[in-house]
Amino acid sequence: MLQSVQQQTAKHIPRGLLSLLYLPHEWAPLPISHYIKLDANPIPSPPPPPPPPPQNIPTKMVGVFRRSLSFPNKAPAISRQTKPRISRHLRSLSLPCRSHPLISSLKDEIANLRSWSSTDHRDAVWLCRGLTTVKLVHDYLDDILQLPQSRESICRLSKWVENVLEDFLCFIDAYGIFQSLILGFREEHVAAHVAIRRKDKTKLDLYTKARKRMAKETTQLVSVVRGVKAAEGTAVSEEELEAAIKDVMEVTGMVSVAVFEGIGASLGSRRNRWTGKTKKVENGILEFMEVSQNGDVDELTVRIEKMRDLEEGIRCIESSTEKLFRRLIDTRVSILNAISN
Repeated sequence: MLQSVQQQTAKHIPRGLLSLLYLPHEWAPLPISHYIKLDANPIPSPPPPPPPPPQNIPTKMVGVFRRSLSFPNKAPAISRQTKPRISRHLRSLSLPCRSHPLISSLKDEIANLRSWSSTDHRDAVWLCRGLTTVKLVHDYLDDILQLPQSRESICRLSKWVENVLEDFLCFIDAYGIFQSLILGFREEHVAAHVAIRRKDKTKLDLYTKARKRMAKETTQLVSVVRGVKAAEGTAVSEEELEAAIKDVMEVTGMVSVAVFEGIGASLGSRRNRWTGKTKKVENGILEFMEVSQNGDVDELTVRIEKMRDLEEGIRCIESSTEKLFRRLIDTRVSILNAISN
C-alpha cells in the first residue's frame, strides 16, 4: 500500500525534490529555493480581467462624435426674453440729460429773470439784482460750454456760432461803453453832492448837463442791444444747445434794455414849466428820477439824502456791470476755444 502511494506521488514530483522528501529533518534546514535554481524568466501572471462596463453606457464604440443634447445650437426662447433691451437715446448729444444740475440751474435762473422784468417797483437794487442774475446765467452757460459734448456740437455748428459771437461782441461793446458812462457820471454826482451843500450853482449846472448827456448816450445803447437777435438754428439734432444759447441771449438783451432804458428815461425827465411837476416816466428808476427833480433851497436836506441814496445805487450798478462785462468776455472766449479745438 505504501509503495503504491509513493509511486503515485513520484509521478507528480520532480526528481530533485523527490530525493529531498526522504532526507532526515535535520538535514534539510534550508528552503527548497536554496537547492533548486529558479527559472530566470518566470511565467508572468495573467492580466486582471477588465472592469465591467457601466450599465448606462453602451459597450459598443461610436465611430462618429455626436453633439450632446444638453448643449443646443440655438438659445432657448427664455434667454431671448430675459436679454436686456438696448436703450437708444435719440436726443442731441450737445447737452447732457435734462436732470443735469447745470441745465436745471440755467433754466431756473432764466425763469427768474423773466419774472424779474414784470416787477413794477424799479429801483437801483432791482437793477443790480437783474445784472447779477444775468451774470449767473452766463456762468452756467460757460460751464455747459466746457462739456465735451457741447464742444463737439459747437464745432459742428461753426457757421451758426459765428453769428452768436457777433451778438456777444455787441453786448460787450454796449456794456463797455455803459461802464465808462456810469463811472464818469458817478464822479459828476459826487461833485454835485458837494456843490449842493456849498450852493455852488456853477457845479450844479454842470451836473445837469452831465445828466442829460448820460440820458442821451444810454438811450442810444438801447437801440444797439435791441438789434441783437439770436441766429436761427439749422440742425435739428442740436436743438437743445441752440435753445439754451438763444434763451441766454434773449434774457441778456431783455435786462440790458431795462437797465439802459430805465436810466436814460429817468435822467432825461423834465419838469413842466406851468405845473412845476416832473412828467411821469414809464420804466424809470426811482433814485434817478428823484434826483432829476430840481428842489428849492428849503428842500436841501431831502436832496442831500436822495443824492446819497443815488450814489450808493450807482456804485452797485457799476460793480454789477463790471462783473457782467468780464463774464461776457469769458463766455465769448470759451466759444472761440471750442471752435479752435
